[in-house]
Amino acid sequence: MRMKRAVRGFIAAPLLLIGLLSAAPADAQRPHPPYNPGPNPTVLPQGEYCDDFTAVVTFTTLNQYIIQDTTDPVTHVETLRITGHAQATVTNQSTGESVTYNISGPATVVINPDGSFSAEAGGPNLLWTTQDNSYPGVPTISYTTGHVTFAVDASGQTTSYTLAGGARQTDVCAVLAS
Repeated sequence: MRMKRAVRGFIAAPLLLIGLLSAAPADAQRPHPPYNPGPNPTVLPQGEYCDDFTAVVTFTTLNQYIIQDTTDPVTHVETLRITGHAQATVTNQSTGESVTYNISGPATVVINPDGSFSAEAGGPNLLWTTQDNSYPGVPTISYTTGHVTFAVDASGQTTSYTLAGGARQTDVCAVLAS
């Protein structure tokens, strides 16, 4: 559970997610457990994420599911495949300005016993990490579209981050600072 919470705090919803199955309609019965990315809303303190303001992430739609959850019996590495539909609004708490994003993923997340994890995500995702733990050149609050992969060590430090092909990222702090 502790490792899942660490992942939830880093990835905002989509959890990354790659090549996963399409989501069923919202009113369909799902045999899969819902995915919970963490507190709603999530407060990202000024100076730790955005320099000039506290950002608040509110999941306005959260209809995502863990469609596969496996743990290797020898290595105890857990793999989660997450898909569904989600939207989040990020608000500059100082100005009240906000922006809403589709963050439906999907993603595959691999969680190691030491708490480190990696993710491979497709589609639209909202990712965040503190300035101290960020990877060079990656916004602390980043909206991505396309294929993104990253790894985070057991201390929370992002150790790799790659956008593939035509994938794009938006610096959400910069969008809300203007």
